Amino acid sequence: MVEMRFGIKLGFISAILLGLFTYISPSPAFAQSTSCWTIITYDSDGTPQSGRNCVDPVEAETEKQESQTKRRQQKITESGEIMIADPPFGTKTKLRQMGYEISGKHRLSTLDMEIIVVKTPEDKNLADALKELIAAFPNSIIDTNDLMDLSAKASAEDIELPYDRKTVGWGLVDPQCGFGLKIGMVDGAVDVKHPALKNQRLSYKSFIKKDRKAAAYEHGTAVAIMLVGEPGVDNNVGGILPGAKLYAANIFEERAGMVKGNLAAMLRSLDWFAQNKVKVVNMSIAGGINKIMKLALKKIEKKGIIIVAAAGNNGSKAAPVWPAADPSVLAITAIDHRLGVYKYANQGKYIDFAAPGVGIKTLTPQGPKSQTGTSFATPYITGIVALHHQMGFKGNVEELRKSMQRYSKDLGKSGKDITYGWGLVRIKPSCS
Repeated sequence: MVEMRFGIKLGFISAILLGLFTYISPSPAFAQSTSCWTIITYDSDGTPQSGRNCVDPVEAETEKQESQTKRRQQKITESGEIMIADPPFGTKTKLRQMGYEISGKHRLSTLDMEIIVVKTPEDKNLADALKELIAAFPNSIIDTNDLMDLSAKASAEDIELPYDRKTVGWGLVDPQCGFGLKIGMVDGAVDVKHPALKNQRLSYKSFIKKDRKAAAYEHGTAVAIMLVGEPGVDNNVGGILPGAKLYAANIFEERAGMVKGNLAAMLRSLDWFAQNKVKVVNMSIAGGINKIMKLALKKIEKKGIIIVAAAGNNGSKAAPVWPAADPSVLAITAIDHRLGVYKYANQGKYIDFAAPGVGIKTLTPQGPKSQTGTSFATPYITGIVALHHQMGFKGNVEELRKSMQRYSKDLGKSGKDITYGWGLVRIKPSCS
């Protein structure tokens, strides 16, 4: 009965969507070759050793990635901070009696969640404090306040503009394409005065502490322009859906020369999206698995909000990154102009779809810039999801996956695979 009802709904949705966009077959990918090379070993002082070995490049890269994976699987968190979701009555009093300080309270009204941030005593390390609090509050969801990175890396690739639009089949669109849609974005800071954004429908909000310095303007501004930028600025093709309204949330700040954002800020941004009835959210963030994040994603899913997240740039052997790895989220990998996977893209069963993300010509506050990373692939899938909503799609993320498979070009192994997911989604919107 369930399978029959599902099939009928998909058939109806597919019939509607065929009037909105069409599938376009792309060119085949080119194979790449490798060769063996010689390496020199060094002692602990950095002195070259006489022994040399011819190493198979695949094996060498695998060993390197496995070593990196072990390091990456260790979560990076806010120093001494633990979060408790929906604390029961008396929690705050008990925490103080145990020597813990409450450093933050966040009421996420639309998600129906309350989060308290707890500062651990100086004489306790974070791991011991976490165990102690879980034992003291066995019925609560407790986890660390994880730090997150942007899923982007710099690139000097010189690829003719706009290969990414041609690859996806999106092409040029009308300046009002996407009018009436609401798109959310969790990323870095956005230059709202940029010529490609100042005339667009944009609502920007920073979720970092007031005394902190907002960061990642290049990344956040570039992704915002990819989503809703005005066509024609600096000869740029403009946004995928320039007529849509973008709710851009910054969660990243500068810390000792590094760019970091935390989970508490991300949760507050999700609540903001829900308040404004955003239906699809583009996420360029990568962190570790976290119980409180999973709870929030479950609540977001119940609100009918679809999250499209970058798959990560830690390499093929790296551990899955979150939120992309959550089943309720669409995980997007990046491919280049030859339809080959980005060499540093994460791989795994959680990968859903692929889109261009290598050598993307973007606009930033400092001018045009070529950028690479899975976060530059996500806007294309976000746009496709938004169009589904515009045509009345009311299904869940699994039904959306089924619909998008119809417009996907299989890459790599036949069917869904750990590298490309279901493959490259190619759609031409009716407003192009």
